[in-house]
Amino acid sequence: MLQEDSSDAVVAASADTVEEDFESTKAGYSAVEAVGTRAIGETNITSIFWAQKGLLTHGTGAWVFGFPNATVRADSQVSVSLTERDNNGTPFLGLATTQVLNVVPHADGTISVRYHVGWSSNIRVLFNFIIVN
Repeated sequence: MLQEDSSDAVVAASADTVEEDFESTKAGYSAVEAVGTRAIGETNITSIFWAQKGLLTHGTGAWVFGFPNATVRADSQVSVSLTERDNNGTPFLGLATTQVLNVVPHADGTISVRYHVGWSSNIRVLFNFIIVN
């Protein structure tokens, strides 16, 4: 676990933050013609996997999650959300702030997540993953 550092908590973007221009590799092409896509019929999605993992933690930390039943590659599209959970494992909106700071899928099938849980002692949190290839 990394040391708790409240300066890592992102409350608002800085005044000089701007949105970058982004052009999808699929723009102007069918999924089959796009460079770098893997197509099945009319879509380039080959798999979708959903899972939840819980931690007992606080402060800023990083954790490497493994999913033996999922296909995870360095180019996987991964979405992660984070929330508190009660003693029964049920998600709820509590007093602690929770943030996902960085998400990195790796070629070895794991996913690194850097997060912040704004609480002074360990609480139960739930990471919700959607992995798309």
